[in-house]
Amino acid sequence: MRRLRVLLPALLLLVVIAGCSVDTSSGVTGPTAAPGAFPGNAAHPTPNTTSFQGCPPGGDGGDHALNTLKNRTDDGNNGVFQDVSFDTLVNLSYPQDIGRTQRANWSQSDVEAVDKYEGIAVRTTGYILDVKHEGTESTNCHSTDYRDYHVWLAANASDPKSKSMVVEVTPRERDERPGWTSSALSGLKGEQVRISGWLLLDQEHPEQLGQTRATLWEIHPIIHIEVNQGGSWQSIDN
Repeated sequence: MRRLRVLLPALLLLVVIAGCSVDTSSGVTGPTAAPGAFPGNAAHPTPNTTSFQGCPPGGDGGDHALNTLKNRTDDGNNGVFQDVSFDTLVNLSYPQDIGRTQRANWSQSDVEAVDKYEGIAVRTTGYILDVKHEGTESTNCHSTDYRDYHVWLAANASDPKSKSMVVEVTPRERDERPGWTSSALSGLKGEQVRISGWLLLDQEHPEQLGQTRATLWEIHPIIHIEVNQGGSWQSIDN
C-alpha cells in the first residue's frame, strides 16, 4: 500500500502527459485537437479598410463594425489560409444572446468569445448547394449595382440548407477578380469547391438558423474559390 501511494502521483502525471500534444514548431502545448481544428496560435490580422465606389468600409448604416469586417479585401494572413474542416467550422460555438444586437452593445464576455475565432484566414472544402445575388444592404451603401452573392456551402451535395454554412462573395472582391462573373458563380451549384476567406460571425440572421443555415459563422468575404476538376483544385479566376 505504501508503494502504491508513492507510485500514484507518477502514474497520474503519465496520464496527463498522454492526453496532451506538444507542437514544438509553435511552442503550444495542450489537449490533442481534432483534425482540422484551429491551432492555439492562429493569427487575427487587423482588416484593411478601403472605400469602394464611394462607399466607406463601414457602409452607410447598420452595424459599422460588422460592415468593416465584411468589406475587407486583404488576401489572408500574408497569403496564408488555415485549413479547417467544414465540420469544425459549422460546429464552432458562439454566444446565444447576440442575435440582432449591434457589436457596440455586446458584453465583454461576448466579444471575447467571438474574438477567439473571428478574423482568422481559413480554407475549407464542401459542396455548393445554391448561389443567390442578394438585394441592397448597408454594407454596400445600398447600391443596386454592387451587391453580395450568398453561397450555401455544405459537407455533402445532398444536404439541406439547414446543414449549410453561408459564405459570401462581396462586390469589392468581384471587382478584383474578372473571372467571378455572374454566370461563373451561378455555375458553381453542385460543385465540390475549396473556399478561402475570412471567418466572421454575422449576428444579424438568427431567424435563419435551422432553416437556411446551421450557424451564424460565415466565411465572409471569400478571397479565393477553387473547383475540384479531376482531383485537382482549379481557381475560377482563370
